[in-house]
Amino acid sequence: MIDLKGVRNVLVLMPDKHMGNLVVSIPAMKALRDFFYGRGFRLVVDSSFEDIVRAVDGLDDLLLFPRERLNRAGFPERFSIFYRFLRELRLFSPDLAIDLQGGHASSILTLLSGAPLRVGRETAERPYVYNVRVKLPGGRHKLYSYREVAETTGAAVNGAYPVLTPDERAVASMEEKLLKNGVDPAGPIVCIHPGAGKVYKRWTAEGFSRVSDWLSSSGYQVVFIGGGSDLQMIEDVRAITKEVSCSLGGDLSLGELMALFGTASLYIGNDSGPMHLADASGTPVVALFGPADEKRWGPVSSKAVVLRGEEPCPECKGKDCRYDFKCIRTLTVDRVKDAVRRFIEI
Repeated sequence: MIDLKGVRNVLVLMPDKHMGNLVVSIPAMKALRDFFYGRGFRLVVDSSFEDIVRAVDGLDDLLLFPRERLNRAGFPERFSIFYRFLRELRLFSPDLAIDLQGGHASSILTLLSGAPLRVGRETAERPYVYNVRVKLPGGRHKLYSYREVAETTGAAVNGAYPVLTPDERAVASMEEKLLKNGVDPAGPIVCIHPGAGKVYKRWTAEGFSRVSDWLSSSGYQVVFIGGGSDLQMIEDVRAITKEVSCSLGGDLSLGELMALFGTASLYIGNDSGPMHLADASGTPVVALFGPADEKRWGPVSSKAVVLRGEEPCPECKGKDCRYDFKCIRTLTVDRVKDAVRRFIEI
């Protein structure tokens, strides 16, 4: 516990570029907001995830880190963008800065915030930035990393996701897009996300296509989701499917994606940011894992199951696998079907 005497303004930093980490930190962010209710409070998150954070009741006083604009801009403009962001950060005049992430950008922003009291984990990229360093227990889910840092201030984090309520306009536009693609928003929907940021996290196109066909032939409306590099994987899967499916890949905002998860009967997909977002949205999840440790990176709700094929090799480096990523690619369609039956009637 730290001495909060004289603390009027509280800055919480979580500008992580990875959606999964942002989502898993939501319970800690919400607990901090509730604990410091009545004081000045500002939350720094990556601008890409604004829709997710605003879906949480009370997390509306945001300072959006303009990572995407900084990455696109040339040097003179990049300096101007960062200067304007930093000026707003400093104008808030925080007495306490809590760095949940502990990364490259967040540690710099913590220092530049001017806060006299700075809290972060002792394993952060720049631990010397913080005058309160939190020792984290090893081998636990990532959720506990954020929880331990938050609880150093006195906040109580119960670990459960708060309710995510997407904007009504996002709900309406999501339903409109479903109808445009021949999907009944009131009918049973299963979301499939066949992509992932790393090749060793991706199940096979054949496996996803067979599960999709099985669901479609059983009366479920299959909606493929994803963006960016996921789009090619979606095309590869749908190219070999035989039954009807819908692709909203690259066509949904994060607000619309949360709205879709809110109406879907099930999510099936690889270890990824959308998997965590579906889990946080209360959607039953069948998560397909490769070498990553689900005890640290898996879904956290009781309505989720994690599957993998063979056990990961002890020497796994996550790339250039001489066994062709058998830990995920040997996962059978029948095992996925059995897991699906835990959550929906089929």
